Amino acid sequence: MGATHHENLLPLKMGVYATNFMLWSLGVTLMAVCIWIRSDSALWAYGDNMDIYRYYQATYICLAISAVILVLSFLGCLGAAHEFKYLMLFYCVMSGILIILEIAAAVLVWRIPGGDALQYHLGDEFKWHMEQRLYNTKSRQFLDLIQLKLECCGAQTMLDYRKMFQDIPASCNSPRTNNINIRSCAEMLRRYLEKRGGAVGGIVCSLILVEFGSLLFSFLLLRQSEEYKNDIKQYGYR
Repeated sequence: MGATHHENLLPLKMGVYATNFMLWSLGVTLMAVCIWIRSDSALWAYGDNMDIYRYYQATYICLAISAVILVLSFLGCLGAAHEFKYLMLFYCVMSGILIILEIAAAVLVWRIPGGDALQYHLGDEFKWHMEQRLYNTKSRQFLDLIQLKLECCGAQTMLDYRKMFQDIPASCNSPRTNNINIRSCAEMLRRYLEKRGGAVGGIVCSLILVEFGSLLFSFLLLRQSEEYKNDIKQYGYR
């Protein structure tokens, strides 16, 4: 009966191993992407001057999630291999908590108004800095940085400076052609944020799907293992 028991549980154990290996791989990928985003010095400057704090919060949450996943995926395999009841229960509970945190991280990234709404909102903030740049060093430095980094000019159009009776700054010129960049900074920053938000959100959604599968395999394995142990206690065979 012992051999039959282990043979019956083998497909479930293999499911736990496979899904946890995928979780570990996705966890490493998520950590690498979050470190890449946070190591971009330009993003710090954008965050200091623009209302994009949800991206910061989502990145920190995802960094914490990725670190927990690396540990939890190992514990999941260990619990499945030795059929440790309480370790498997801990794994199931923590997986459920992680799924909730991952959904929260995805919402923080994707609930920010997208498309034209986000671009309009960013444009208003850019216009404020453009109004301040003549006597505010921080605003001037921020505009020069973002116009050079994202190769853009103005809030909603490169003509915004002229509308404010200001000269177009040299940072609006393309380093390749020396012509004035025609893309607005609101548009280019929106693309910048959407690209990074899409990368994080895509990995998080993949994690959620894999964790549901891992949670299912772990729950079924725990249930089958407990039923077998109860049969031994009740009927006394192995």
